[in-house]
Amino acid sequence: MRPTFLGFEAAKTGVFASQKALDIVGHNLSNVNTEGYTRQRVDQVAQSVNASGARLKPDLVSLAGMGTYIEGVAQLRNERLDNAYRQESSNAGFYNQQTTMLSDIENIINELDVGDDGNGYGLSFAIKDMYTSLQDFTYNASSEADANVFANSVLNVTQTLNRLSKNLTKSAEQHKEDVQINVNEVNAMLKDLAELNKSIRQSMNTNNYSDQFGPNELKDQRNLILDKLSEYGSLRVEDQTDGTITVEMNGHKCVWGTEYDTINYQANNNNTIQLNWKSDGENAAKETGVFKAAVDIINGRGLGATSSTESTVNGFLYYQDKLDAFAAQLTNVLNNTLPDKFDADGNVISYKKLVGEAVETDEGYEVYPERLTTAENISITSELTNDSSYLINADNSVDNTYLLELVNKLTKDDHVFSSASDKFTGTFQEFVADYTGTLGSENSYAQGRYEASLKILGDIQDSRDEISGVSEGEETVNMMTYNRAYQAAARMMTVMDGLLDVLINKTAV
Repeated sequence: MRPTFLGFEAAKTGVFASQKALDIVGHNLSNVNTEGYTRQRVDQVAQSVNASGARLKPDLVSLAGMGTYIEGVAQLRNERLDNAYRQESSNAGFYNQQTTMLSDIENIINELDVGDDGNGYGLSFAIKDMYTSLQDFTYNASSEADANVFANSVLNVTQTLNRLSKNLTKSAEQHKEDVQINVNEVNAMLKDLAELNKSIRQSMNTNNYSDQFGPNELKDQRNLILDKLSEYGSLRVEDQTDGTITVEMNGHKCVWGTEYDTINYQANNNNTIQLNWKSDGENAAKETGVFKAAVDIINGRGLGATSSTESTVNGFLYYQDKLDAFAAQLTNVLNNTLPDKFDADGNVISYKKLVGEAVETDEGYEVYPERLTTAENISITSELTNDSSYLINADNSVDNTYLLELVNKLTKDDHVFSSASDKFTGTFQEFVADYTGTLGSENSYAQGRYEASLKILGDIQDSRDEISGVSEGEETVNMMTYNRAYQAAARMMTVMDGLLDVLINKTAV
């Protein structure tokens, strides 16, 4: 026999379910602009008749229509899209970091900037200025004024090399500091993930949540951290039955349950850096992501990499080597062309030394022409600094034979520029054009890959938003639907009340 108040119970569950659904709609709308929020919904199922605990089996038909039941409040997420987003985020982070660092190098080794006054600031412009002043000097080899102009142009080239080298070093040091900051941020995120794992597991045990219906707001916080963490390396996330997750970053397990690993930053004496996991010393900057790109560029010596900590990418060390190769070859040309002394037969005994290695002393700087020069330490000699007439022939003759030879060496003759990575044969201008062209090409490639990756990332995010994002239009429709359901359930209670009134008060006894 049907229970008398069964209809009331069914209508009551409808009212309560509609109320909770409206609560969730309001919750969604209030968080439409909350970063990392995932749209939620009420999952309802029809109440079933369970007679297994009864001594006498009831009539199931008479118990049909017991109303609805709320299983829980679920998040609308797609695990496949989450994984795709985080993988592409790693790629985007890798190429974005590459583009940023290569652009910094390109801005330092800038051969296109002609300056506000039309004069260049790059090495190519300094070389051209030296060519021009030297050619003027060849027209009047005994002119002290022209010799002075040429000496100043040589000084300008050495100072340009000094500036480029120091700026490269300064930029590399700045990026090293940025890596340290990023390492601290990542370690903090790993710690936060472990703490959220603990909170979610405790919440599930305390509130009797299931895998499907967990503490949604805590899960949102965790997913937001995972999205941000994915920029730094390739992530693999595995859900556990207790509500926690296990996270692998670049193939290394870094979060498991309430435990987590951290990354150590190490600076080496050869101007390279290392990022290693604290637990086993494994390399943390591999596969892809911001860390991989940063370490590659900072440690990049190109194909000439010899140390285990150097990378084969053309990075800061590679372009520093190019400047050093330029300085070494320039020193060889300037210091071995203009004769200083002759023997009785007219053979050159020694050459005038125009540049050398500057070494800091208690009294300032001392320049040593016989030492190996680099872009950082090259400087004009004290003889040239003190008296530009040092360049003029000892007999004040107008013979410009050796000056013309120097012009040819600086402008037309091919030289072998040896760096750690390779050897280049060509003129000074061609050498500069070669490595700046390489830099521009690599930066353009990284920029293109970043833009492509960013587009893919945007498409994946749009797909995620279609599922997990809050749509005001859709929530408005849901609000109207649940409101009508609420009104219908309430009306059903009114009808049931009228039926009972007839049965109790208007049926003759």
